Amino acid sequence: MVEVIVYIGGAALVVYFIARIVSFFLNRGIKFEKLEPKLPDRTYKLIYSDQKQTTQDDDVEYGKVLRNESMDISGKPDYIYRHKNGDMLVVELKSGAIGERDEPYFGDLMQLAAYFCIAEEYYGGHTLFGLIIYKDYMFKVRNTRTLRRKLKGVLKDMRDMLKNGEAEPAGSFVKCRNCMCNGTVCEFTE
Repeated sequence: MVEVIVYIGGAALVVYFIARIVSFFLNRGIKFEKLEPKLPDRTYKLIYSDQKQTTQDDDVEYGKVLRNESMDISGKPDYIYRHKNGDMLVVELKSGAIGERDEPYFGDLMQLAAYFCIAEEYYGGHTLFGLIIYKDYMFKVRNTRTLRRKLKGVLKDMRDMLKNGEAEPAGSFVKCRNCMCNGTVCEFTE
């Protein structure tokens, strides 16, 4: 009985370390820190909101789909703020909790990276960092070259998939173990 418990504990430890290694390689070069959730202070002025507010400010654009022509992407970030020094801050709100994870979900990082590019082309200026705010924590994410390079790779993969109608699955135990497609429509199985 003790051997079984030790084996299960050892297997859980191996799975944990594999998850940390995969996360390291996915997020390598992307800089972020986990903080208590809060909106920006008064040094930032709201310039865009994806939804109309109960009280509207004439200096704020509401609900418009923003576009980056050079990258051929568009979207509606939750909020874009401009600092007194001219830099922008993109805020993306998530309805779920992040729990004890030490990093945001990769898809959320790519969404924020796309919004960095959209905000910079649409409004002009630079975005030093953005916020991904979950119910329980937020991540302050730096706008780095590595983050943009990863975004360009994801966009290329998505466009290739749309063009060819096929995608190369990058299945792994860590990424796919809880997916509803595991063992059904996806080739990856545990």
